[in-house]
Amino acid sequence: MQKDFITATPDSGGSGSTTVTATAPANQTESARSTSLSVAGGGMTRTVGASQAAGVVTWNYYFSVTPTSLSFVAGGETKSVTVTSYRKKVINGVETSTQENVNWTPTVSGTGFSVSGSNVTAAANSATTTRSGTATYTQTGSGKTQAVSLSQAAVPRFTLTIQFRDYQGATAYLFNSSGTPLYKPNDYYSMGSGYDNASITWGETNGLTVCKIASKTETVQAKAGDSITVRIQQSGSSSFDPMHFSTFTLKAKNQTITP
Repeated sequence: MQKDFITATPDSGGSGSTTVTATAPANQTESARSTSLSVAGGGMTRTVGASQAAGVVTWNYYFSVTPTSLSFVAGGETKSVTVTSYRKKVINGVETSTQENVNWTPTVSGTGFSVSGSNVTAAANSATTTRSGTATYTQTGSGKTQAVSLSQAAVPRFTLTIQFRDYQGATAYLFNSSGTPLYKPNDYYSMGSGYDNASITWGETNGLTVCKIASKTETVQAKAGDSITVRIQQSGSSSFDPMHFSTFTLKAKNQTITP
């Protein structure tokens, strides 16, 4: 005999005593349920109540972050990750189709990195070495974590070399104009001295320091693509050599200039 969620067996019997077994399957709902069974015989009816507790509810948590690593250029940029975070309801150990989104929080470690939601930002790296960090995402409720490794390139460095073709020792000066300097060499910032050449290393982030012809103290930072004039002061001289100078375009690579 079937009555609501109860199956009673047997559903009939003869004289004397008969044992009736009531069976209930697992309650896959979140609510308790009840019913009653009635047995009639000999002109009498007896009713027995039956109840069953609600199903035991738990949750299965699912959490993933992709990609698991991000690489950034030296100049800085923002990239994003995809965070998948949800849970599914489980009743009496059986996972159901009921699904809920679950909140999560991000944290970040490592110099120059910041995080906002699914976005990770790397500020410009002015160092000559690469740097690294970790963005960690934590799911609320489960405490599950996913880590994303972060890396950022170092600033590219380039070498500018001035060859002293006709000298045995000289000092090189760089200007942002091809005009004639208004002051003596010693009044300006020099890029370096040497016997055969002078070299200086520069990067795109800060640029290359060059002089202004009309100022003894003021300098500017030249970038790749800028026009630069190099002038030479021979060892033992207090003036620029009027015959040896050169104007060239600064490039983001190693360069050798011979005035």
